[in-house]
Amino acid sequence: MDIDFILQEYDDFVGMRDYERGGEFLELAAEAAGQEGDAHAELIVLNELIGHYRKNDDKEKCLVAIDKTLKAIEEYGSGCELCVGTAYINIGTGYTRFGNPKLALQFFEKAEEIYSVLLNPRDPKWGGLLNNAAAAYEAAGDYAEAKERFERAFRLMSALDKNEDAAVSLVNLAELAELTGSSDMIKSYLDRAYYLLDIVRERGGYYAFVCEKCAPAFLHFGDEKRGEKLLQRAAAIYEENSK
Repeated sequence: MDIDFILQEYDDFVGMRDYERGGEFLELAAEAAGQEGDAHAELIVLNELIGHYRKNDDKEKCLVAIDKTLKAIEEYGSGCELCVGTAYINIGTGYTRFGNPKLALQFFEKAEEIYSVLLNPRDPKWGGLLNNAAAAYEAAGDYAEAKERFERAFRLMSALDKNEDAAVSLVNLAELAELTGSSDMIKSYLDRAYYLLDIVRERGGYYAFVCEKCAPAFLHFGDEKRGEKLLQRAAAIYEENSK
């Protein structure tokens, strides 16, 4: 199975905000991979399905996808350790989203063990692990651990010129600052996040997704002008992609 084609097709659906058809496409791809005996492709598609269901707030299907992924890892995950590490991150993120951050942290720890062996410390995949683990610590009430990981993710993504991801970390820090009584830091975090989003040159579907993800924080903290501008940018990209 051409997994790059599968992922690109799904990204195209997301770029058009056609989430329903995107999910159906992934479900068919996972079924086909299983029928073909392509264990590697099936694991990757199941990973995508966990994220798809999480983003679309479908708890039941997300938990089913997690169970299928764990079974796939048990059956044939030893041949693709890096895929397994990524799967653990998606599983942990799913558990955080649906109210079980302590269980999520167990999977983030497993992912970190794998990444520590297989990845360079500057690999961008670390950013996803750090941000998502931080969110789980925040949900579990361990704000100090959450802040430390959000900051590490920001530093890494900044060093790698991954400005969208660095901006997400800053927005996360702004929201955490509200919880910890550090309100004096919120404006600084948001200013830096907006600047990073402003200087992104290639503005495709992922950029739109990040703008849409960050905008509610600006609106929540009373920065309606920039929050609405981010939403407008995202809408314009989605509209262009749907043509």
